[in-house]
Amino acid sequence: MNSTPHVPQQQEKGGQVVVQAVLMALGTLTSRVLGLVRESLFAALFSRTVTDAWYVAFRLPNIFRRLFGEGSLSVAFVPVFVETRLDPSGLERSHRLVNGFYTLFFLLLAVLTAIGTIFPEPLLNFLLDENYRAVPGKFDLTVLMARIMFAYIFLVCTYAYFMAILNALGRFGLAAMAPTFFNVCIIAATLVPTTWLQWEGQALAWGVIVGGIVQAAVLIPSLRRTGYWPKLTFSFNDPDVWRVLRSMGPGLLGMGLLQITTLVNMRFASEFGEGPISFINLADRLLELPLSLVSVSIGTALLPTLSRMWAQGKADEMSSTSNYYLRLNLYVCVPAAIGLFVLAEPIVELLFQRGKFTPAEALMTAGVVKIYSALIISTSLVRVFVPTYYALKNTWFPGLVSAICLVMHIGIAPVLMNRFGFYGLNFSSVLSSSLNFLLLAAFYRHFIGRFGWWKVLKSFAVFLFMGAVMAGALMVYEPLRGLFSTQGGISFIGKMTALLLSILVGSVVYAGLSAALKVEEFQTTWTTFSSKIRRRLGR
Repeated sequence: MNSTPHVPQQQEKGGQVVVQAVLMALGTLTSRVLGLVRESLFAALFSRTVTDAWYVAFRLPNIFRRLFGEGSLSVAFVPVFVETRLDPSGLERSHRLVNGFYTLFFLLLAVLTAIGTIFPEPLLNFLLDENYRAVPGKFDLTVLMARIMFAYIFLVCTYAYFMAILNALGRFGLAAMAPTFFNVCIIAATLVPTTWLQWEGQALAWGVIVGGIVQAAVLIPSLRRTGYWPKLTFSFNDPDVWRVLRSMGPGLLGMGLLQITTLVNMRFASEFGEGPISFINLADRLLELPLSLVSVSIGTALLPTLSRMWAQGKADEMSSTSNYYLRLNLYVCVPAAIGLFVLAEPIVELLFQRGKFTPAEALMTAGVVKIYSALIISTSLVRVFVPTYYALKNTWFPGLVSAICLVMHIGIAPVLMNRFGFYGLNFSSVLSSSLNFLLLAAFYRHFIGRFGWWKVLKSFAVFLFMGAVMAGALMVYEPLRGLFSTQGGISFIGKMTALLLSILVGSVVYAGLSAALKVEEFQTTWTTFSSKIRRRLGR
């Protein structure tokens, strides 16, 4: 690696993207940790019948969160909104966009919420295998939960729109922190005694609604201070609104196809009866921790920056900036993936194995986590790389790639499931996600220009080497576990201490190798934040 790291000019101006991404990550970290607490309580306090039903019912409105919160809304709205704010004629154009789009969005969400609340049963019948419906009372419980939780669509998508406006204005922290309040509400609902309610799991469903209200409401004061509080207006002839809608179309298709993949996975997993839906969702929760902290944060913070570069005709600088942050993403996600693979069993045991969650269920979940560790790398690459297409308002090609990958997934998943059971479904997800990135990377030069893939590959090879050494260091877990064990076994504190010390040892080894090898991504990030800290301290 280079001894003197070259940083794109955009990063030299204070490292805005890194700082913004870290602000998002810090907000997201609290939410994700509470999410793990929530999942741990679910696993321990409720049977797999209840947890499977909740995950299925929550999946439906959560799809729209993924569509609008992490997908087509932000990637279509942010570039156009940034452009309208740069218009020298004044801010009236950007206000018309905010109000006009919000009105159409409001009407769409109201209709979707009404349909889903009134007619959840036909949709669930279509999405779930007969083996799922054969479990006594399980399908009826899922329908009851879905009727309540479908209103979350309106709430979470409203939050997503508020977040898109704030992100476009460079305000990331509060929007990333808001889901924390959602998880607090769910945790509180989890602890409500079941004897207080008509049926088991009812509080979990209502907790989603209360959490959705709070999550959106906490952004309102900040949004009002910006002057962009959206207002209903029934003038639908604003050209910028229609530009956003036209851009959202392909994006909705692409993100929609990704979400269809999650529904396909749910359908396939439901073939295996009790448990696999919960096991996959618990593994997803562990997978989303590094993805949300790193890849989603970087991708979201990158989009406004890349949009400005493309609008200003700085294609080379855009590629240089994207290349650096793709490597920065790999620098973090490679050790995260290796760490999850090596420590899958102790992590799952510590977080979930208690109460009604048995050792056998923990072992099956750990198997999913090991496979999904590879998914961290491919999915993180996609989430950081896709904004390079969205910045130039090309949403149709990522959509086409998603369609190709979905067809591949539907084709090979049953074959792999016949060979490897429900683990085959996870293998298929890894393969389709990898294909997604490879296709996006292959056509980058056609749509944008040179990217510098050789530099990415060299960095990736170095990260894999450092990760392999780190994996050896993580093997210290078993000796540490033995050290904290007694004749009566090992306590929760002992397990946690052994695991945290192992992670600390692995992290120190990885960071030490980064410094010794003069890894550019490590040096640049360290320099950026140490200089900011020194300035804050007046040095």
